[in-house]
Amino acid sequence: MSTNFDCVVTYHQNIHTCGVARFNHYLAEFLQVPMMDFDELGNRACSFPLISIKESEMIQSDIAYLSTVIKSKKFRYSLILHSFVGSETEIEVLQSAERVMALNAQMASQISIYRPDVITGFTVPTPLLKDSDSTNYKIRLITFGMAHKIRSSGYKKVADLLKIDGLSSILEISSALHEGTEFDDQFFNVGREISEVFDGHVEFLGFLADYEVARRVQSADVMLAFFPEGARENNNSVLSAMSMGTPVITNLDAWSPSWLKHNESVFDINQMSEFPSKPTLKRVGNAARYAVAPYTFMTLTSLLTDVIEQ
Repeated sequence: MSTNFDCVVTYHQNIHTCGVARFNHYLAEFLQVPMMDFDELGNRACSFPLISIKESEMIQSDIAYLSTVIKSKKFRYSLILHSFVGSETEIEVLQSAERVMALNAQMASQISIYRPDVITGFTVPTPLLKDSDSTNYKIRLITFGMAHKIRSSGYKKVADLLKIDGLSSILEISSALHEGTEFDDQFFNVGREISEVFDGHVEFLGFLADYEVARRVQSADVMLAFFPEGARENNNSVLSAMSMGTPVITNLDAWSPSWLKHNESVFDINQMSEFPSKPTLKRVGNAARYAVAPYTFMTLTSLLTDVIEQ
């Protein structure tokens, strides 16, 4: 759609955690213009921004900063308000806007004192995205685990190997926060970094219940799991996938257990020069089940009992 607006300005940008950011993302997509935050608005050329904000989510210094940018840039702009707090700075920003839209009638009534020409708008339903058709891809990959442990270097090599062989692929990412870490924008940078190396063929699944993770791992062609040093006996994601017969591509080192062997029970990304064929994936997946079969709670507690009885 062609309009005079050349950007949509948002306060938050994370569409996974903020409804206003999600609204702004789809609005920018519809207008075919970039979405940018306040800092980008101040640093990039934008002659007619559409500013879409919810002041109740902001601190006063931020709305003041926006006002400063507007004054320094001296551009035309229109304003969409998702809430109305009525602060002095907010009123200043809406009074100098070319047009002001409030997203509900109650808000519009409050704003009309300052802008009699306020427009009453509405939110727009978030588009429902269809599940990807797995038949469109020759290889379906999955990775899951704690967000702070996901490292992009191993994924890049896997993506490169797939491209060499001309194999179309999609990577599903299911993740979780580690206790003591925060659910912030940095959490989702993981998905963006990995998405780039897979040319956007990535689905971020967010948080899934264990049974749903298990279902997806079982239906995947390959499980990816990379670590700062190498896979260990206590890497639950690796053992879980192996127990389901899903082949795992990981990284091994001198401290990796002996039952993790390249091209036998797992694949070591550092020893791979090509992506495994479907028969090879099946062979290693089947061998993986047997490799981890002895590692049960029965075996674990027996070890403790043997130590106690000695």
